[in-house]
Amino acid sequence: MIAAKDDTIKEEILEQAQKLFQQFGVKKTTMEDIARAMGKGKSTLYYYFCSKEDIFDAVILKEMEEVFSSVSHAVEKAGSAEEKLKAFTLTKIRSLHRKANLYKIVSGEMQDNMRCIKHLHTEYDLRETRLLKEILEFGVGNGEFTRLITKELDILPSVIVSSLRGLERDVFVEGKYTRLVTRMESIVGILIRGLQNTTHLNSRSIANTNTRKQII
Repeated sequence: MIAAKDDTIKEEILEQAQKLFQQFGVKKTTMEDIARAMGKGKSTLYYYFCSKEDIFDAVILKEMEEVFSSVSHAVEKAGSAEEKLKAFTLTKIRSLHRKANLYKIVSGEMQDNMRCIKHLHTEYDLRETRLLKEILEFGVGNGEFTRLITKELDILPSVIVSSLRGLERDVFVEGKYTRLVTRMESIVGILIRGLQNTTHLNSRSIANTNTRKQII
């Protein structure tokens, strides 16, 4: 009973904090603002969280968990590796778009919050990479993807995740969501054809090409 009550209160704190962060930004939101929005005293917040930064960490983690859960569920429902890749990409873009306001705030205050953001994004990237590796292994196993990519599975999932990260920036920073989603299936189709017909071009050469582009 006590644990359930604690979970309910923590969820309410995160819900109210999320709304305030979206409306006013993290810097301008205080512990007192969050407590007032809940109709409680600040002592309630400090019982569950040490600081506003801890609440912010928890809000971002909650957002990431929701996105990853949506993506994982969509991937699990898809029958083929091709459909799983499409589900992975499209579900993620759509889920992130629904979180756009908060993510813009995160981007705008990135320097002040690098302490938590870098750690959380690193962990999230690892989870995405593992999921993508499972999709690729599934595709190889059922004959959809060439076995030539098997020897590249140590790096190929990371290359794909990094490439998708650039598309995500278009969603949040450039506001290209509508155009991006309408073309995403074509983009994924190009990726899938590469996985089906990989010859001399491997993921390491792709990674080197991406690195050269970033340097340029």
